[in-house]
Amino acid sequence: MPVWFETGIPQSWAWTLLAPYISSCPSNTKRLVWQNFPGLKVINQPNSARWNASQTGLNETTGWGPAAPSRDVPQDQSCLFNSTEGFSCTASISQNRSIPLSFPGRKVFLEWENPGLAVGPNNSYVTSTSASSAKYVVWVSQLNVTYSDITNISVANGMNYGQTIQPDVATFEGDPAINGTMFIALTDAMLPYTAFNLSLINPHVFAGPFLYQAG
Repeated sequence: MPVWFETGIPQSWAWTLLAPYISSCPSNTKRLVWQNFPGLKVINQPNSARWNASQTGLNETTGWGPAAPSRDVPQDQSCLFNSTEGFSCTASISQNRSIPLSFPGRKVFLEWENPGLAVGPNNSYVTSTSASSAKYVVWVSQLNVTYSDITNISVANGMNYGQTIQPDVATFEGDPAINGTMFIALTDAMLPYTAFNLSLINPHVFAGPFLYQAG
């Protein structure tokens, strides 16, 4: 990953991402005390299997954290069958994409759970939140924390839906802060944090985190 630093996230965020994928643990395993937040998903997560990810439709990726394609894209739209530099995604340590995976101003469609669902080993953990509601999306990068508003909030079949706009922000001029793998979460307040005190955001997190593929 061509980044200066890896993004530091609170332990509860990491446990929230990991817990849904653990079905069981040995009986003598020490119980973790970290909080599990309700799940968050980007319905139109950029599909890195496309050579033009701006063509991503709804539910083309799967999972609450990883952005695995949920199905194969047509061959003429797949980066695996495109050998042109900047459009191919064949194996390499790192490569730039001629068409960015996402861009400032992009509409991001969100889906999130309510608290109270069983997750983790033997469903022995229950998701919870102390936040009052979901009002903002917090975008956490290597060096920066920024926010965007959640709009068009609705509820259907026990799930919550809304949308936001990918912010246009740079930590250094010419270097967008929202680039590479981003962590996003939903919060009830828009408070400033740094990489050194991000754990203080936990009481304000309503759902998340989610790994958003930006670039």
